[in-house]
Amino acid sequence: MVSKKIGFTKLIIGFVVILSITFFSAIYSSLTIRSNSKTILHINNDIYPFMDKLAKFEQITLNSKMLITNWVYLQYNTDDKKALKKLIAEDYPKIKKEILSSLNTAGHEDNRAELINIFNLMDSLLLIEKDIMQTLVTFEDYQNPIKVFEGEEIIENQVIPLSKQIKDLTEKFILHTQKENDIIRGKMLHSLSKLEKTAFIFGFGMFIIILFSVIYIQRNITVPILKVHNILIKLSRGEIVKQKVDKAEDVIAHMADALNKLSGNLNQIAISASKIGQGKFDTKIQPLSENDVLGNAILEMKNSLKEYSEEMESKVKERTIEIRKQKDIIEAKNKDITASISYAERIQTASLPSIEIIEKELNEYFILFKPKDIVSGDFYWFTKIDDLFIIAAIDCTGHGVPGAFMSLVGLNLLAAIVMENKITQPQMILEELHKRVQSALRQSDTANQDGMDAAICVIDKEKNIVEFSGARNPLIYIQDKQLFKVKGDRKSVGGNQSAAKYFTKHTINIKSPTSFYLFSDGYQDQFGGPNNRKFMVKNMYKMFMENNHLPMKEQKEIYNNTIESWMSITDQIDDILLMGFKL
Repeated sequence: MVSKKIGFTKLIIGFVVILSITFFSAIYSSLTIRSNSKTILHINNDIYPFMDKLAKFEQITLNSKMLITNWVYLQYNTDDKKALKKLIAEDYPKIKKEILSSLNTAGHEDNRAELINIFNLMDSLLLIEKDIMQTLVTFEDYQNPIKVFEGEEIIENQVIPLSKQIKDLTEKFILHTQKENDIIRGKMLHSLSKLEKTAFIFGFGMFIIILFSVIYIQRNITVPILKVHNILIKLSRGEIVKQKVDKAEDVIAHMADALNKLSGNLNQIAISASKIGQGKFDTKIQPLSENDVLGNAILEMKNSLKEYSEEMESKVKERTIEIRKQKDIIEAKNKDITASISYAERIQTASLPSIEIIEKELNEYFILFKPKDIVSGDFYWFTKIDDLFIIAAIDCTGHGVPGAFMSLVGLNLLAAIVMENKITQPQMILEELHKRVQSALRQSDTANQDGMDAAICVIDKEKNIVEFSGARNPLIYIQDKQLFKVKGDRKSVGGNQSAAKYFTKHTINIKSPTSFYLFSDGYQDQFGGPNNRKFMVKNMYKMFMENNHLPMKEQKEIYNNTIESWMSITDQIDDILLMGFKL
């Protein structure tokens, strides 16, 4: 009867329920937080480095296509050739090994077959590039049009499509991998959100239980105990007590305070976990005691995440400082180099013939001169001697600074040949220029094979004729609405070539108004357009036919706008020189 009145059974059941909920909440929160901590370590130490390696491999694929293209089209670009050899021998094998070795730790072992397929394609691409590298090695190889054409065909039909396929598969693999990584991160965030909701529900449930407990204790324990207390006081004074206690139940007064504190702590933990998940690591966490599993686990997670965050911020700052220092050094060097080359440009510009001479002799003419870099390996030359007017378009080996040095050599030699030695026949000018370039560069004693491709016209207005000779470069003229091509000889100026082969002189009679065009190979070889292909010489002929009836200044504007539009999506690959005049 006493136990029934006191109601210990109900109190014990209530305490068991509260303790069970608290224990389950602590264990669940601790396991969730530990699992998320492992996930964060996996993302930082395995997944992010793996994604960086994939991005590096993708860049190597793009560099491979660019460098092998430069190997074919830019004979003297030794830096790019060294870079391509290093890419094949070191960079690619290294990144391939790193990606395959970290595939399992990054959690993508199931995708190994897909990645192996990409590397097999890359190996095939590098084999093709090695064949090209073995085909185009020496100066003679680059002078062999068949080998050069075969290299260009391989670039167009094999290297570019295969590079694109590798790039597409790599991007697809990266996208797939990123999606899987996003799923892992999403699960972690979902877990934190679920922890937050669970903690809130537990806290609210604890609050309800405590509220009912307080009401129960107040009604069934506190009031009876006070009555017992009053009765005992009266009995101690010897008073006769007639009052009876209807109920007598045990009471633990501080239980309500303890439960209220626990409930409030659970709500505070839910709020703190949410803030930590948002990156607010300054959130205060105060465990209830040294043995508070939930509070200590959240505190450990906060400190761990804060440490990782600070470490990453420190690394980012260090790398940013290093990059800025390197950027400042590069910018300073570029500034000095650009200033030197700009000064060289002024020297080259001053060395070119004065426009006043050609304006005096020819009313209708234009010169479209577009160096690839600040200085040019292409140059134009003209002069008047006696009653003859000589005009030339010259394309030196290389471009930029090396080409500019060759152009200065060519300008000085032409002036000496024509003005001092009075040689005015175009084929003889080329013959003498060929000998003097060989002598100036000591090509018989050294391995130097630099030279020039040239087109020279000698205009005799009294006889109404134009004499032409070309070293590889042609003369195009349009007369009576017909286009005529006068080929240059298959022999360059300079280099170790047979002296027995002489340059040929061609004579054109000006029987009706005629438009003449001289040019280097820069215009026709420029990549661009919707498919990023060469402009091609046939399109130049079509362009001349459509516009030759216009004034030469208008033609220049059309030809300039055409090539600018053509290479709007790519960079200029060579110096461009195009000259025209009407007689």
